[in-house]
Amino acid sequence: MDKTLWLRWRYPILVFFLGAIAIVYSSQPISLVLFKHEVEKRLENIHLFYQERYLNLGQELVELAKELRYTCNQHDIALLRDTIEQSSGIQLLELQTPTGDCSVYGKNVRLIKDFDDSSASIHHENDLFNYSVSPYHNHRLKVQYRLPDAKLTLITEPVQNVFTQSEVCFGCTAMTLGRDGEEIDVFPRLDKKQYTHIASKYFGPNYAFNVYATESGITYVTESDLFITQLLLFFMLLSACLMIGLYRTPERTLKEMISYGLMKKEFIPYYQPIVDSTTGAITCCEVLIRWQRSDGELISPNQFIPIAEHNGQIKLLTNYIIEHVIDQFEGELIADSQFYISINVTPQQLEDDEFLSTTINLLKQRNVPAHRLAFEVTERIPFSDLAKARRIIQHLTDFGISIKLDDAGTGYGGFSYLQNLPIDTLKIDKMFVDTIGTNDIKSNILDSIILFAKHAGLKVIAEGVETKAQVDYLHQREIYLMQGYHYAKPMPFNEFKQYLQQDLMISKR
Repeated sequence: MDKTLWLRWRYPILVFFLGAIAIVYSSQPISLVLFKHEVEKRLENIHLFYQERYLNLGQELVELAKELRYTCNQHDIALLRDTIEQSSGIQLLELQTPTGDCSVYGKNVRLIKDFDDSSASIHHENDLFNYSVSPYHNHRLKVQYRLPDAKLTLITEPVQNVFTQSEVCFGCTAMTLGRDGEEIDVFPRLDKKQYTHIASKYFGPNYAFNVYATESGITYVTESDLFITQLLLFFMLLSACLMIGLYRTPERTLKEMISYGLMKKEFIPYYQPIVDSTTGAITCCEVLIRWQRSDGELISPNQFIPIAEHNGQIKLLTNYIIEHVIDQFEGELIADSQFYISINVTPQQLEDDEFLSTTINLLKQRNVPAHRLAFEVTERIPFSDLAKARRIIQHLTDFGISIKLDDAGTGYGGFSYLQNLPIDTLKIDKMFVDTIGTNDIKSNILDSIILFAKHAGLKVIAEGVETKAQVDYLHQREIYLMQGYHYAKPMPFNEFKQYLQQDLMISKR
């Protein structure tokens, strides 16, 4: 090698090798920075979603406490129902008094299971009343307000996790709710010594969510990003040009990511059959949306549907799914059959004249009989105009599209919806079906819902049926339409089409 050339490049080569060694040994701190950045971004998205839902909980309960008579009479029960139907942050609510207990389902109907673990609570005292916050089943929060002669207990809607737990790294990330040095586990830590505090975000003036992770969790979440980052650092080092910098696509908000996913057609429908358990025949199916990212990651609807509902993108998602479903089935939906497809919609869509006209025009243009489509109204967000919703739902049912009440019994407004809206079918939520064969107090609620539906002349579909014992229990109560893993899991179109064809062949024999 020419000596002059060596003298020119010896320092850059030395710097390159030293820098390469530094990059290799900096994997852990780089992973931590990447992970912390991702956590803060996701916490911000969750913060934007929950701010409006939870900040008014305290004021709502203060007003409720002033109006209650603490006798569990019809006045108190009506107030509980009004509060839970008007609040989008409360999922369950009950009152305990010296004269008896009551909830939104009536007097002496207990909904909420008590835990005696006082160490897992955050206590607070003020001039009005004392209250404690503790974790509850399915990552929800339990808030107990203690008054001199009574106790008011509420359960919030589930808190979203920052990262989806996986079989590969279950328990690698955790979330707690903290106040004044006290913490309760929302997503528990398996071994607190192995976890590192990553980030915090205040939700309101008093409470903050804290995110923790293990070393394996940080590595698992940032593995692909770490490889890309180190590759870019090597390139920067090799080029020896600090002006190039590290170019990264500007971070998208979750709303932008959903818009991008729609543009790239990353959202795909999965189909779960609803079966007549007396014959085993498929009567219909529910469409469950999944998000298949370009990197192969499959995102659960629990991660993005609440955000899409909050920012209004659920309209675009629903229209996209309806068209996509019709495209997949093509002429099969036009054929003479009673089989139909059920798609989830929000209360806001059933208050929207544009959604009404778009749906009807699409079915007419594609020559699809209206009875081949049904809508399941979800209750994450309450109806704001029942009169307008009644008019639009009536138009849809007159056209031939049936309307179902999804997640019945979870307490977001089912009473007023069934009384005021032309809904013909009620779907019992999985949380009540799961109580079959247990001592859970909610098993009494299941029977009450079934009895109510029969008296109201409603069709009933049981969701989340997973065992033969559950099937037998429901049969005894004359519930025959069922959906759940006991019959079939949610399937992509090609797999569901084969399943449906097999069902048709069996029914023709």
